Amino acid sequence: MHKLRFLPGNSLAHRLYPLTKFLWLIIISIILFILTDSRLISIFALVLIFVLLLISHSIWHIRGFRLAFFTGVSLFILYLIFDKSGEMLISCGVNIFDVTQGGLDMGLRVSGRFLAIIFISYIFILTTDPNLLAYSLMKLGLPYRFGFMIVTALRLAPILEDEGRAIYNAQLVRGVHYDKQGLRKLILLMQQFLSPLLFSAIRRADKLVFSMEGRGFGRYATRTFHDQTKPSKLDLIFTAGLIIVITACLYVEIGEIL
Repeated sequence: MHKLRFLPGNSLAHRLYPLTKFLWLIIISIILFILTDSRLISIFALVLIFVLLLISHSIWHIRGFRLAFFTGVSLFILYLIFDKSGEMLISCGVNIFDVTQGGLDMGLRVSGRFLAIIFISYIFILTTDPNLLAYSLMKLGLPYRFGFMIVTALRLAPILEDEGRAIYNAQLVRGVHYDKQGLRKLILLMQQFLSPLLFSAIRRADKLVFSMEGRGFGRYATRTFHDQTKPSKLDLIFTAGLIIVITACLYVEIGEIL
């Protein structure tokens, strides 16, 4: 199982400016909640999963994706089973297996919206270098101390995850029984696990503080950047294309409402 993190590459999504992707992540998420046409939402979801598969062929092995995907599919099935409003589309003789127009529309709408937001979030995470995202935010005026905080948090998260797994395995070898029943026992086991993990995190933070002080971090109000990135013509073309697509979707949506 692979970790959910930035994957280097040369795809179209990789070459976009980080803030362009972040802006469109927010806009598309809002548009998905505005749209009510189940067909448009389903098309969004299908296009996004196609893009996701082009970016990473091993997307099914990335942590959390299978759970999110099958959750979306389960939502669709639940609406088919329990929502019996609208015209009857498929009659199986058993009420629970009958498919109605209302159940199909609501299932596609809710599950498609859920999956589309998950897919576009995965695209953003897999194609956006955290360093470049932080540097882009700093160029907009974000204090570089906060930018460094973002980068550090993103870098330390997988390290602490590995340390947590090592602590868990070490305690299993020493005879700690994590399968014990009872709330009090569970709280005790969590304390036994979280205490060494917390001490390890504090130790790393302490070392990081001394390292930053030795390098004079925070002495100057501004700083230089090793990686220089800026919006390109590709961002402009991509933005224009998305504006056209979203305008067309909203036109279809408004036309159906009227």
